[in-house]
Amino acid sequence: MKRITILINIAIIALLSFNTQAQIKVSIGGQVKIFGDRPQDDPFNDLSMQVYGSIGEYLAGGKLGIGDYGRNENWGANVYIGELGNTDTDKLVLHGKKGIYLTWGQGYPTGGIIARWEDSDPTKFKFETDVYAKGILLSSDKRFKENIKPISKKLSELQKLNGVSYVLSQSSQNDVLTPRGALTEKEQNDIAHSKEVNKKRKEKKRTRLGLIAQNVQAVFPELVEEDSEGYLSIDYIGLIPVLVESIKEQQKQIELLEKMAKKDGYIKN
Repeated sequence: MKRITILINIAIIALLSFNTQAQIKVSIGGQVKIFGDRPQDDPFNDLSMQVYGSIGEYLAGGKLGIGDYGRNENWGANVYIGELGNTDTDKLVLHGKKGIYLTWGQGYPTGGIIARWEDSDPTKFKFETDVYAKGILLSSDKRFKENIKPISKKLSELQKLNGVSYVLSQSSQNDVLTPRGALTEKEQNDIAHSKEVNKKRKEKKRTRLGLIAQNVQAVFPELVEEDSEGYLSIDYIGLIPVLVESIKEQQKQIELLEKMAKKDGYIKN
């Protein structure tokens, strides 16, 4: 009995020591504070967990790492979510050293991918959905460009393009994974929800207007890019200067015809 009492006392001392010295603190209300404790940061107890850093009086720079991390000075910082920078910026950073994926449902690779960035193709952030915005501005300052030349291909080349209407084909991604074992009620609800989302996605087939990349590539190869899987994409914005120069060329032709018609008396001054 005496031995049991001694063990219990040692355990209590260890727990007290853990609560006073550890970097993880759990409050009576169940809140978790990691690497710090500033009650004034959440006066209404809205948060379930806070991850603090070690910078300044506000303990800024907190980061939550997923998987291995590595030393930042040796190009570590593999996967984490946290506060941007080395001060109290209040700015969120979502970091994946080799890629960032936004997914839905069962996720990559069998579920839906909303958007992704890969270090193998670092100049592109690819969306698998339509993108809606109040406006889009593209960087086009002369200081960002070099080797500037006039566009030589104009009206005659533009006439070789063929506008089409089309409906996007559906992805070959699986709707749901094959269940393993008996399903819980939540799992059944999740599968039903995933099927409903896929159904809505497949039913929303609107007719679109555009160009076929292979056709554009034959006329304006600089406006078409091929990805690692061989699929082609069109720089539709790049067609705008071609249209501008074509309109100018067409206007010159109209003015020349008007001049000739006036000379021949078909049009009175």
